Amino acid sequence: MRLLLHLTLLLTAAVMFVADAPSPHRLITQPIAIRTPTGPLAIGINSHLATRYPDAATMPIPAAIVADLGVQWVREDLHWHRIQPQPDVWDWVFTDAALYALSRQRVRILGVLGPSVGWATADPTDRPDLISFAPPDENAFVTYAGAVVQRYKHLIKHWQIWNEPDQASFWRPAPDPARYTRLLIKTAQAIRVIDPSATIVLGGINPFDTTFLRAIAEYGGWDAFDVIAIHPYVDPLNPEEGNLIAAADGVRAVAARYGMKPIWATEVGWASGPGDRDALGLTNATLQAAYLSRTYCALWYGGVSAVFWYMLKDDPHNPYGLFAYGSGRSDFSTPKPAATAMRKLADTLASCHPEQPTTTVPLLTGSQPVQWQRPNQPNGSLRVIEHGSVFRISYRFTTRMNDYVAFALSDPIPLPDDITAITVQLFGDGNGHRLRLWLRDSEGETFSLTAGIIGPPVRQTITTPLSRRPMQYELIAGNGNRRPDAPLALAAIVIDDEDDAWTGMGEVLIERIAAVRTNLTQPHSRRILSLNGDDGDE
Repeated sequence: MRLLLHLTLLLTAAVMFVADAPSPHRLITQPIAIRTPTGPLAIGINSHLATRYPDAATMPIPAAIVADLGVQWVREDLHWHRIQPQPDVWDWVFTDAALYALSRQRVRILGVLGPSVGWATADPTDRPDLISFAPPDENAFVTYAGAVVQRYKHLIKHWQIWNEPDQASFWRPAPDPARYTRLLIKTAQAIRVIDPSATIVLGGINPFDTTFLRAIAEYGGWDAFDVIAIHPYVDPLNPEEGNLIAAADGVRAVAARYGMKPIWATEVGWASGPGDRDALGLTNATLQAAYLSRTYCALWYGGVSAVFWYMLKDDPHNPYGLFAYGSGRSDFSTPKPAATAMRKLADTLASCHPEQPTTTVPLLTGSQPVQWQRPNQPNGSLRVIEHGSVFRISYRFTTRMNDYVAFALSDPIPLPDDITAITVQLFGDGNGHRLRLWLRDSEGETFSLTAGIIGPPVRQTITTPLSRRPMQYELIAGNGNRRPDAPLALAAIVIDDEDDAWTGMGEVLIERIAAVRTNLTQPHSRRILSLNGDDGDE
């Protein structure tokens, strides 16, 4: 206890800066990188041995199973309530067993610090010795984190602070970026006092809404971490429908403003049946295995440098694992097809390329009698140049609510029946807003499709897949079956503020809009989408 008290005083003295108010924006430091692998892909999995495997004495068995999968990394939760169930009680049995067993298999470890223990929160409904997702007493959290890092600094060099702090399920009652940023800064500084060579990883955020990430930067937390962690779940859409290759675009746009950092996907996956994100069980075990290799490939080519599959073994009612739940948490007798896909992944990545051979069909050629109309919002103007095939959109967003500017075609342009995607070539303005397309279907319903994030003032191509699964779209207008029924037509181009609090002016030059057909006759090509919503590869 005397050692822990000394450590607590040392860490508290080291923490000199805590964010309490937003700090000014930095200038954009560099353009968004073109999507491309940044180097060899680190292959990881969420293993959960320290928190879910029930027998510390036999921990080498699941550790060997992990190593047999061919993964280089594991993500291990180091739950506070198990390590420090009472303020003066420390229990290292399971974490010692799991971490040493994994280290003996020469697997690198990403350690996750958190969440809360009941005795360290202000929530009167928390049981003192059990897990809690209420925000913790910050000094108590720093003491716990410091003790963990001190004990395992020779085994772990990468520390993730919390899990999904931008989700209400994991930061009750609602996400609080100011409070999380304070915790992030204090904990990161404490870790660096103990181990200056440590790498700090952000808590794992939804990359399709970067509001929380921007807030961390504005509250002064950008320099507190070294790696941006994202959790790009798109299930039950498949990896192509979910456009996983573009998953990091939004966070990369934020990083271009505040300072570029590596991007890791510390959770991503599909269940092999009904689960938290897919109540109907649209993905089976065969599709789960197919999606695994396509996911690692797409994220790698999207500029993500490490990917951790969620997870090693099924939960009883959430089959995201590579092994079925079977008779309990120690039963690894039933591997699923995804386990085989993981073992083959290194070889699969050696020949992977997510971009299929395609043919494009221009939708705006300059020869059509196109007329643009602006719906009832005052936020911008459109000017046609280059003989009608190129147009410039200027916008001004003045509120801290949802601002957008839309330009509708008086006669929507029909899309070819056999297209698999729409591609837009543009010059951005660095503000990182969303480009959306409004599509009208055969019933007269209008749907919004998010095409992607608008980047800096360089030529950029945004490609978004099409499917018939309604979860890919947002219904804007019309009364029908709420599904996008063929034939579809391009009805409007929209720029929507990515962060509702953003205000200012911008200008985007759109050079080309085209329909994309996948060339099925080319070598190694495969149709990955069907307009009926079915995968064409199984």
